[in-house]
Amino acid sequence: MPRFPLGQPVRQSTTIRQLNVDGTTTLVNATTLTLLVKLANADGTTTTTGTYTSPANDGTGLYHQDIPVTDLATLGHYQLTWTATGTGAGVSFGDFDVFDPFEAALLPLQDGKDQLNIPQSVTTYDNEIQSYIATIETSLEAMTGGPLISRAVTERGELDGTCTVLQVQQRPLVSVTSITPVATGIAADLSAGLDLDKGAGIIRAMGGRTLAGSWNAPVTVVYVAGWGTAAPAAFNLAARMILQHLWRTQHGPSARPGMGGEEMAVLPGFGYAIPSQAADLLIGGQNGMPFVCESFA
Repeated sequence: MPRFPLGQPVRQSTTIRQLNVDGTTTLVNATTLTLLVKLANADGTTTTTGTYTSPANDGTGLYHQDIPVTDLATLGHYQLTWTATGTGAGVSFGDFDVFDPFEAALLPLQDGKDQLNIPQSVTTYDNEIQSYIATIETSLEAMTGGPLISRAVTERGELDGTCTVLQVQQRPLVSVTSITPVATGIAADLSAGLDLDKGAGIIRAMGGRTLAGSWNAPVTVVYVAGWGTAAPAAFNLAARMILQHLWRTQHGPSARPGMGGEEMAVLPGFGYAIPSQAADLLIGGQNGMPFVCESFA
């Protein structure tokens, strides 16, 4: 899927064809042509960010529209439709992502192209490579049970019967910002300190304090999880090996000799086999903590 950095206009193009009686098609100019762009929201709804009724006509049946940055002001997933009426009537569709250009990357696009021995000046395969990288990162996060690069997480949880213990979903747990009972909206006093089991993602209150005033209280917890401001080197090297393997499935061997050999392995979190040497790197750990999520180990 195409990905574009926040702050960049995005050009979308379409082709209008008319079906002939003999089954062939002919390029034609539409009577009217409208591009509609919507942002997908977290609750499953969409918000229209732009409607464009005068796309540029580059030739018979050929159109493009530059979507301005003002209509792409939110990070996320955008969907679009081209609707033609009259001559060449029909609907085509597509989608793209807008991302933060400053987000920490496990495997930057430039590194991926170097691994595949593709010159940086060649952009033909950029979208395909980025889709592979996104798949690899998603699989790695499923394997480890949390973010690769440390980031803030906000989630709902439930205290145990003593109101002193809370387990979060993302690991490794780095720090806790706040714990707020849903019923009161008043953040718990964390001044007495917390005992953090970073590998298991368990938070325990210290100093005899509780984290809420009632049994099994639902809370909103804000915390930081991840492996640091930069991913462990083993993740980057394993991601390079996996990228090269996925690339070969569509393009054959790259010009650079393969890494990891032909032996394959399957790890929890991955829905596909990966090179065995990449798997060996990922079974290890850092600072005494295993990379593989304990629920799978």
